[in-house]
Amino acid sequence: MEPATPEGWSSKMGIVPPDDIRRRIRLTRGMLERDILAYLGDTVWEYLVLRHQYQQVVRSPFTESQEVRTIRQGRAAVMLHRSGVLNGREQEVLLEGAQKVWLQKVRWNFEGIRQVGINMYCCALGLRTLLGYAYMDAASSDKDLTRIITEIGLLQKPGVEDQMLAEITEGIFDPSLRPPGNYFLALAPLGHAALRLYVSRYLCERPLIASEFIYRVKLALRQEELDAASIAFLRDSATAEEARLMQGAREQGDSYAFAFECLLGHLALKLPYRLHQIVSEFGWAQPLEGT
Repeated sequence: MEPATPEGWSSKMGIVPPDDIRRRIRLTRGMLERDILAYLGDTVWEYLVLRHQYQQVVRSPFTESQEVRTIRQGRAAVMLHRSGVLNGREQEVLLEGAQKVWLQKVRWNFEGIRQVGINMYCCALGLRTLLGYAYMDAASSDKDLTRIITEIGLLQKPGVEDQMLAEITEGIFDPSLRPPGNYFLALAPLGHAALRLYVSRYLCERPLIASEFIYRVKLALRQEELDAASIAFLRDSATAEEARLMQGAREQGDSYAFAFECLLGHLALKLPYRLHQIVSEFGWAQPLEGT
């Protein structure tokens, strides 16, 4: 028996979790360190990029290096700053996130800063901070976050880039062809990013210093933890369809953690209501009313 979906719940939500079930924090700029907001914003970026790329054939989620990621974020920050899309508060957050941030990072990420340059690195951190703020702060909303990411270009329709390439190549590129085995290999990172959003949001309600925050997020997402969670989920809660998807993933990735992340990625795309139900069973989110 498939889990019921409440009336009005969208199966095409671009942000996980949807705004109507998210606990937002007031005054995140004071409650959370800038590094925590930037980490959360970078996770938002990763989730959206993976979601967007999963729906195209032309690019793989695995082709993006940290250098390319930072450059793209930096350019997006400059574009947003000049576009007039941001309101006054969002402009302040963007600039605060970028201000002299390289001074704090140069000791442990000198090579990363050198590769992209100080200005681009700072702009990228500014964007990450803005996305973290828009995702988490009570003064913002999913509507605001959607406005920002739409301007960046991460909410395009599925297959739009494939169609453009097909037109440019006059049909030589066939967007109907997805590389064999790409389904699970591209789906698992999306599920991991979605779960990271939930864990990060949970920890934001219990303010920590940035180093401890990031350590605890990584600790919660260790393979051993996900393996145990996956086995318990299969035994107690999985529907027949979910079990089949996970079994198919295990035949390719061979670990329960990989299969679990594939399932979460699938649900993030198709049924975020069910994704939230599953995550709440493990204590990383508040259960929905009536469930």
